[in-house]
Amino acid sequence: MKRLAIITFVIIVIAGITFTALRPHLANKAYEDALALADSSQFEEAILKYNKAIWYKNSIAEYYHSRGVSMLSLERNSEALADFAKAIELDSTESNYFTSRGISYRKLNSFDEAMADFNQAIELNDSSAKAYYHRGLLKAALNQYEDAIVDYNKSIELDGSNLEAFYSRGETRANIEDFMGAISDYDKMIENAEVPALAYKQRGIFKLKIQDFEGAEKDLAIAADLEKNDKEIFYQLGQAQHNLNKVDESIESINKSIKLDPSFDLAYGSRGGAHLKKGNFKQAISDFNKAIELNPSYKRAFYGRGIAKALSKDYASSIKDFSTVIEMDKEFAQAYYNRAVSMAILGDHKGAIPDYDFIISKDPRNAEAYYNRGISRMNLRDTEGACSDFNRAVELKYQPAEPMLKMYCSNQQSQ
Repeated sequence: MKRLAIITFVIIVIAGITFTALRPHLANKAYEDALALADSSQFEEAILKYNKAIWYKNSIAEYYHSRGVSMLSLERNSEALADFAKAIELDSTESNYFTSRGISYRKLNSFDEAMADFNQAIELNDSSAKAYYHRGLLKAALNQYEDAIVDYNKSIELDGSNLEAFYSRGETRANIEDFMGAISDYDKMIENAEVPALAYKQRGIFKLKIQDFEGAEKDLAIAADLEKNDKEIFYQLGQAQHNLNKVDESIESINKSIKLDPSFDLAYGSRGGAHLKKGNFKQAISDFNKAIELNPSYKRAFYGRGIAKALSKDYASSIKDFSTVIEMDKEFAQAYYNRAVSMAILGDHKGAIPDYDFIISKDPRNAEAYYNRGISRMNLRDTEGACSDFNRAVELKYQPAEPMLKMYCSNQQSQ
């Protein structure tokens, strides 16, 4: 019995020694299996293998870091943060660990901590394109656009193959209205990879901003072919076509946008504008009505409806719409102008003159405003004021004012 007990003990000891000796091998095997699973986006399964690797050997920083990366991929950000912190505890010299923890902090909206980690990552390795890129993302999220672009520039300098950096820099440039720069970045993306519809969509929108309507139409048409369920693409395509005077095509594109989202207020407003351009005032008013029903603060829809009503000779209603626009935006000059015109047509010249005054104060070279104010002044028997306005309109090369000046202002000196 005693001999058997001794033999059993020896076997257990040998087995223990053997298992201990095998632990590094078993840990490494589990880790390699985990990496393979993560590479194929099987993150849940990968985490189970990382768990096993850590159970076999819990002192390897990279095991924790890699598990954290899989956690991040599953948006398990707090767990990822804990893993990255453990990796840093085991090895505080590895730049990438700080970058990864910074990403976790950013996802958890802990921006100060994220910035500190990205700074530390760059201090440890100032050639880390990844660290500069993610610090750029953070700065952009904090509206530090110029500083973000500096970081994106550095990231791209270090690794020109990261197309996400071009995409992010393009977005950030657009935020500071550097649309040419943004287009350049999207050009780089589109030249170097098969890109999603979003890239063509964004570049098309940027081209709209610089009034490259043909380029915008081309990009947005490609985007529409690639992604047929994006209301915004069809809406923006309609905008480009409208500006190219392809009004029927514009309406067709916007119809698709509305079909995808019957509550898309901007699309109704845009289609109303297209019908207005075609002279279909009744249809235009119907679309503007719908846009306003969906969004009672939709200033451009009130303005468009006011124009459509004025062109339909419903001047009283147009005045109400222009007045609503002015209540929303005291600086909307065209609303003042068109309200003045409608008032004058209805014979309210006294009401029209303050609106013309406003227009002229904002644009002292608006010859048509001088001319129209002159007409209203003449109707109010203010001949001197009217002739002064006609004279100024003539100075500004507005030909319709010349016969008025000759007819009513023979004693006025035209300069």
